[in-house]
Amino acid sequence: MRPFLFAIFMGLPLAVGGASAHAEGPRWTPLTGLLAPDGDGEVGKAGSAPAETSSTEKPTPPKPAKTASNIPTARLSVKATLVRTVTDGQPHGTLGARTMAIDGDLADGLALDGVKGVLVTDVTSAGSGSAGLIAGDVIEKLDGLEIANADALTQDLRRFNPGQEVTVDVLRAGTGAPDLKRLLVDRANDGNVGASASLGRLLSLGLVFGPKNASEAATYYLKAAEAGHLGSMTRYALFAKDGIGIPKNETLAVKWFREAADGGQDAAMTNLGSLYETGRGVKQDFAEAARWYQKAVDKGHVFAMHRLALLYEAGRGVTKDDNEAVQLLQAASEKGLSEATSWLAEKYEQGRGIPKNEDEAYKLNARAADQVRKAADLGNAVATFNLGILYRIGKGVKKSDTEAAYWVVRSLKLGDKYLVSELMRNPTVLSETDRKWLQEVLRDEGTYKGPINGTFSPEVRTAMEELGGQA
Repeated sequence: MRPFLFAIFMGLPLAVGGASAHAEGPRWTPLTGLLAPDGDGEVGKAGSAPAETSSTEKPTPPKPAKTASNIPTARLSVKATLVRTVTDGQPHGTLGARTMAIDGDLADGLALDGVKGVLVTDVTSAGSGSAGLIAGDVIEKLDGLEIANADALTQDLRRFNPGQEVTVDVLRAGTGAPDLKRLLVDRANDGNVGASASLGRLLSLGLVFGPKNASEAATYYLKAAEAGHLGSMTRYALFAKDGIGIPKNETLAVKWFREAADGGQDAAMTNLGSLYETGRGVKQDFAEAARWYQKAVDKGHVFAMHRLALLYEAGRGVTKDDNEAVQLLQAASEKGLSEATSWLAEKYEQGRGIPKNEDEAYKLNARAADQVRKAADLGNAVATFNLGILYRIGKGVKKSDTEAAYWVVRSLKLGDKYLVSELMRNPTVLSETDRKWLQEVLRDEGTYKGPINGTFSPEVRTAMEELGGQA
């Protein structure tokens, strides 16, 4: 059995389009590689993927923002004429800008009064909709109404029609994004932990300040980690584990995962468990892996639920217990983890540790497919790649090599080094035939000139990374 794929953990629906509803299509289960750096979603939020960082983490006590920076900030009222968008079939106005929520770290870094408002990460619409707004603005009010978060802004905008003019109250650093970065750098250098953590996150995600810059992000994650910021410890450890932005060093990853885990960070507990399970950076120890997974499960971490379920299923590090495995898989599936949904469906398909039930397997596979597509629609590179493979093998979608190539190329163009790293580390997640197909896709894109032999050589890595440079 092949292991489960990457951080966003896809599911595999049953074949449709020409096959019977319960026909069993080609089996493909993805590879394990927990928690890609800086996942954006929150578990249980419609259309999103499970979060990579802890939802239970206690924030680092903020340090007062000092005034060492000479970058001024000002509150401005700007006018914007709304452009047209459609939500749930209903047209309404929108600002023509992408936004993200203000978290506690950014609120600390910007010396905001409370965690509210949204950050403009990019202006997407040319013309009137974006007039006055620029990347780096913090939107605080829309037509006099305070904006608590990104969802509140979306809901409020649904009250307006396209073409309406609205007043947007914003906080702006200097003249926009470059000055916002300088302000955060100054405050990070002055000891503000939230500023350091925010710089790491924004640079890692490639938001506001330009393309992703993993090496610079690592510098600020380390700065925040050394100041005791648990989330940054975990993110820096993820970089070290996979050699993203810094040289690969699994022993260093263990150090920072352990420190964050000892501080109560559940994502760090899960990652530490995965390293014990696979023997990366530490001596392989299934019992120790299960211990850390259980600690994370006790905090509600969905990835840990899935990993611990597999240990119970196999009887590794714990006494074999199919009932416990099923309960953990069900809990993770209900929280939106497509990998758990898919694994549970496969158990029902095969009657493995549970009574065989093809109807239940079909329903679970349909749920898993929906979870994967939602994550891909959010722009997650791993989920986008997985969706391409579903088209390639005809699971839950009509088999189409054209669609498969489109989604796989799109995933690689997102420039996610974690995705490429995991494909190179675990090429057998794909069959030999599919590896040859991927080489042909890369050749058609003009980045690969090597043999079509199914071997993922350094030349294949270069070809995939070159596509990322075309984003």
